[in-house]
Amino acid sequence: MAIFAIIGLVSCAKEAAVATITASDVTVEEGSTVKINASTNSSATITYASDNTAVATVANDGTVTGVKAGTANITMKVAEVKGAFKAAEKTIKATVTAKEVGPTPGPSGSAIKIDGDFADWAALAKGTFSQFYGDEDATNPALTYCKVYADPQYIYVYFEWDPDAIDGTVDSTPFHCYINTDGDATTGGYGDEFADACSELLLEGWIYDGSEGIIVSYDPLVQYWVGEPNGSGWSWSGEPNLIDSGSGLGEGAGIEGKYEFKLDRSMLKDAGYPVADVFSIGFDIQQNWESVGVLPSVAPSEDNASGVVNSLTITTQK
Repeated sequence: MAIFAIIGLVSCAKEAAVATITASDVTVEEGSTVKINASTNSSATITYASDNTAVATVANDGTVTGVKAGTANITMKVAEVKGAFKAAEKTIKATVTAKEVGPTPGPSGSAIKIDGDFADWAALAKGTFSQFYGDEDATNPALTYCKVYADPQYIYVYFEWDPDAIDGTVDSTPFHCYINTDGDATTGGYGDEFADACSELLLEGWIYDGSEGIIVSYDPLVQYWVGEPNGSGWSWSGEPNLIDSGSGLGEGAGIEGKYEFKLDRSMLKDAGYPVADVFSIGFDIQQNWESVGVLPSVAPSEDNASGVVNSLTITTQK
């Protein structure tokens, strides 16, 4: 009788249900996100994985981020719930479309007028410029925002700073612009302030008249990197300067806390440093030759104690 009772219990055990996952293919633009609308009848949590993270990544909650144009397969799984649900998986396709770029000005250099009126920056078409927001907890937080637009003739820069962090009457308040002219991460240097350490050129000029604190035009001198490739330290040569201050390379204007300037690419080319279609750029502002503001930079963290990050990548608009 005991044997029959055991057989009866086994035959009456509940079989695990078939788990299902419901979801549809998604489409997302480069740099944007979309949430997968997934559901399951299982009590297990859905997990997500992308087979091509260079095109699309997916977060634990099913949010897909478009990285670059292309397709990726997103696989969703639910684990077995013993005695209740079987394991299951489903794969959908994520299509990433290229970021829409609106019409841009031609190579006449007329995109931005350097006049201290910044309305034309707001009118730039989406996708034609690069920008970076500073972190108030960064080691050198005086620079708070930068925006860069480049066409074949000029490089245009707009930046903002915290006026309380800068004393305009200090004589030595240089503004530096560092350019990775060839777009190659294996050449150039200056790892002190930019993690990619690939700047070929240092542009050193002033936005303040130190005697009166008056904002003046930015027309920098240009020095070049002479240190080890991807090296650190102040390894810039000014003997001779490639381009002298006051040569007409730059032109700038602004108000307290906001400034814009442009650089003539033809002059950099004539000096032996043509700027590639894709290049990178970084900035600092100093007081008494010590950096008080750096962009790009982030707040120090456990993973990045220095707060040093890569310079800002720019794509020339044609």
